[in-house]
Amino acid sequence: MRWRLAMSGVTLVCACSIVVAAQERSSTAGAVGRVQPFERLAGPRIEVPEGPDGVAGLLDFCPDRTETCRNYWAYTIDFVRNYTIPLRDKELLILRTAWLSRGDYVWGRHRVMGLDAGLTGAEIQRITQGPGASGWSGFDGVLLRAADEMHTSRFISDDTWNALAERYSQDQLVEVVLIIGNYTQLTMFQNTLGVPLPPDVPGLPEETATR
Repeated sequence: MRWRLAMSGVTLVCACSIVVAAQERSSTAGAVGRVQPFERLAGPRIEVPEGPDGVAGLLDFCPDRTETCRNYWAYTIDFVRNYTIPLRDKELLILRTAWLSRGDYVWGRHRVMGLDAGLTGAEIQRITQGPGASGWSGFDGVLLRAADEMHTSRFISDDTWNALAERYSQDQLVEVVLIIGNYTQLTMFQNTLGVPLPPDVPGLPEETATR
């Protein structure tokens, strides 16, 4: 009898723990975590020539003497030159992707591009808070949510997809997925190989090297 009571007590404790854990998960369900922090490289991991300013250029990290690199740069540079969604929308997607991926280089470069595209400094800072931050328009929130969903599950939910489809054509919907995917890959490439930003271009808005 005592054994049964003890087991009942254990079961009750376990059940309570499960409920508490579920509540904690629920309370943070809206938060999107960034990739794990890492110690940023002090310099390139591979031998690359220095530019006139003493900093290696991005294209030197994957030289076009190889077919793979030629094809890769043609693909990724295409997103700079050829796009059909509004430029401000594109920069929102890229900057949120850079923040979530801890992409110092992409953030630094596209912070400037975002300002040129019509984003304000306050809006760029607010990107770090995600789609739930007050101040976003309805569609801005949808764009940021699309980046968040691609980051967390590699999938855009039906609700977000349908909201995007209210403004975008089918081709533009495909473009959204490719933009987020391309800049996710680019941050992995730059972070892992140690691609440096020029000294006069600030990176992510954080104070430590571990980010």
